[in-house]
Amino acid sequence: MKLMRKRVLITGANGLLGQNLLHAFANDYDRIACDRSPEFVAELPEVNYQPCDITRRADVIKLVREVMPNFIINAAAFTDVDGSEQQREACWQVNATAVGYLAEAARHVEARLLHLSTDYVFDGTSGPYTEAHRPNPLGFYGRAKLAGENALIGSGAAYAIARTMVLYGHGRKLRPSFVTWLIRQLQNGNPVRIVTDQFGNPTLASELAVALRILAESGRDGIYHICGTEIIDRYHFALKIAEVFNLDVKLIAPIRTADLKQQALRPMNSGFDIARAVQELGISMSNVTEGLQKFKLESAGGQAA
Repeated sequence: MKLMRKRVLITGANGLLGQNLLHAFANDYDRIACDRSPEFVAELPEVNYQPCDITRRADVIKLVREVMPNFIINAAAFTDVDGSEQQREACWQVNATAVGYLAEAARHVEARLLHLSTDYVFDGTSGPYTEAHRPNPLGFYGRAKLAGENALIGSGAAYAIARTMVLYGHGRKLRPSFVTWLIRQLQNGNPVRIVTDQFGNPTLASELAVALRILAESGRDGIYHICGTEIIDRYHFALKIAEVFNLDVKLIAPIRTADLKQQALRPMNSGFDIARAVQELGISMSNVTEGLQKFKLESAGGQAA
């Protein structure tokens, strides 16, 4: 007798994490990819691509009822931190309101919803943070992401929230991440200025995607911090990138965040303690050098792990 395969619906499927999630769920699942664009950039013929704007409630309900997923992974997000201060309505619609629509749809079909959140829900004054720390976002982006978390927690849907940060990795037709932007600048011989006073955990997207599959299948509810194991400032992270990719470290100059005059405030020390995820889920994440070396291999192979 042929067993029915489980189904996973991945929103934000054209993005870095979305593409890596499609690979992480390649075995044993029917995969439904969703993004706003009519173009499916991953070009995986075995994946069912369904364009959908998750800020439109009726479209979300219709899609979820049609595909009847076991799991929904919400990797869609408005991630422009500075732009969030100007485009508040657009940020709120994607990062908060749409999460409520997905939760409502998940509850209707008894699907389990995994939602991606961020270190920006914290103020960065007392990191590293565990899941027990009280959020206190500094800017509109963090407030919208926290509202999305709360919409899901109060929805009655089966859920888990994975907070992560400083994501990088391999994929097709992606906007530059900090890592890919830096590599391009150094390859072109351009000097760069990188801040020394912002600390976080760089996270390889392919490893996060595998951890999210484990979290989905675990059946565990609640909030988990999932990211790379090592807390590092951006300047020394840049030096590690140059070292792994054999680029000129002398092009990298240290500066302070205040020198950039960014519009939105950043959590300066928002490192995560991931002990709960490691102990309860059995996940394995890389430190900075290990992650960059894996990324180098993924990039050379032309496909996310």
